[in-house]
Amino acid sequence: MLSDTLTSIPIPIPIPIPISIPIFQLITAPSVEFMLAASLLILLSAVHVHYMMARADTSPVQKLLPRRVEFVSIVQDILLHEEFIKLKDYRHHTNHIYDHVNRVAYISYCIAKVLSLNYTASARGGLLHDFFLYDWRERKATDNSKALHGREHPQIALDNARRYFPVSEREADSILKHMFPKTSSPPRYLESVVVSLSDKIATVIEYFCHLACRKRP
Repeated sequence: MLSDTLTSIPIPIPIPIPISIPIFQLITAPSVEFMLAASLLILLSAVHVHYMMARADTSPVQKLLPRRVEFVSIVQDILLHEEFIKLKDYRHHTNHIYDHVNRVAYISYCIAKVLSLNYTASARGGLLHDFFLYDWRERKATDNSKALHGREHPQIALDNARRYFPVSEREADSILKHMFPKTSSPPRYLESVVVSLSDKIATVIEYFCHLACRKRP
């Protein structure tokens, strides 16, 4: 009985494989559905891992995010210093110097934090880069070359910074080189480049906002 059943089952005839066909062409490609499912599984796994790392405060992305509270803790001793607060008495671009250096410092901090640079040096160097206690417009009015302030104030700012605060080498370079290329010496550190670029970004923002406010009825 069993033998009759077995003999009734058709036996598939093997199909000869041409030798000329490469073996990788014989492997069946995964379907679109399989690829989508695998991609979704990988994505969900990555999200889960990132969530668990964030909960454990070990996520590398989390550590790169700028935080206003952290920025203030880095520069608070400068912001509250009586000599530094005097910058509010001197106009710079569209507001006082105190407003400008705050903006430069925060932009520098954010860029340096995201790029995994020394964001402390960038924040403090950005805050101290224009620490000169005079009205540069009055000084420029008596300057025939109209260029002395641009070349001299970085050194003045650095001297003032060292007089009242501890200044690291990267912070000093950021202060001294922030006017590049107007000053001949290029920045030595990436943090100095960040401060120099942030100064120019802040200036554009300040003049743009000033013009926008003037056009309002």
